[in-house]
Amino acid sequence: MLLVDKIKSHNNNLSPKLRQASESILSTLNQIPFQTIRQTAYKAEVSVLTVSRLNKIWGFDGYSDFQLHVKNLFYSNNTKKENENFLNIKKVEESKSIDLAAKILTQSDSVYISGFRSAKSFALYMNYMGRMVFDNFFLMPDSGLSAAQDLARLGKKNLLVAFSTTPYSTETVRLIKAAKTLNIKTLSFTDNTFSPLAKHSDYVVIVSIAKENRLYKMAPMISAIEKVLEKSFEFLGEDVDNKIKYFQDRVNAINGYW
Repeated sequence: MLLVDKIKSHNNNLSPKLRQASESILSTLNQIPFQTIRQTAYKAEVSVLTVSRLNKIWGFDGYSDFQLHVKNLFYSNNTKKENENFLNIKKVEESKSIDLAAKILTQSDSVYISGFRSAKSFALYMNYMGRMVFDNFFLMPDSGLSAAQDLARLGKKNLLVAFSTTPYSTETVRLIKAAKTLNIKTLSFTDNTFSPLAKHSDYVVIVSIAKENRLYKMAPMISAIEKVLEKSFEFLGEDVDNKIKYFQDRVNAINGYW
């Protein structure tokens, strides 16, 4: 069994903390041979004991044994093909989720984009880039109450897009749950399959967010937004280029921004 499959096979039976550790480790699995157990625990925001316990659940003698298996997966010539298969599977899964996200964007009557606190920047970016082509993109207010009021006006032909990564915004989770209750389609960009957004959304784009030293590296989220928008532009065809050119010409006509 592929090492990654072996790890994932235990996920449904893990506690929330163990799942959190599992997803964190999987997101940066190739770095494990170069990290101490304390560094791995710190990145996952769990205790060393949690990581140690997780290694035992996975069937390893301990963290060192786990490191050895990961090293063999990524850095041994004997398992190079297995590693390539793992990377190919990840690429296929990512490609499918991006295609689905792009399709639902183009098929929805209107798209409402939401992000609270640190995730607000992602919502702003997607709305700004998308509105060069989509006239039906709308940025939801960053007040939980106002966003809920806007949500109450939406219907089945609308789409709610939400962004949140660990630690997950309470407002965003509530918004997604409310949308589900109202039968409003939802698309979430989040950091792992066990996040509350992934659990309650119709469509999900999983973006691996790694923590290095003190800060999370959020650039992959911007990249995911761009991939989804580019794919949706492909679906729309040549008219996209005309709309983007029109937008650029209008900006140039007023000498850019002020």
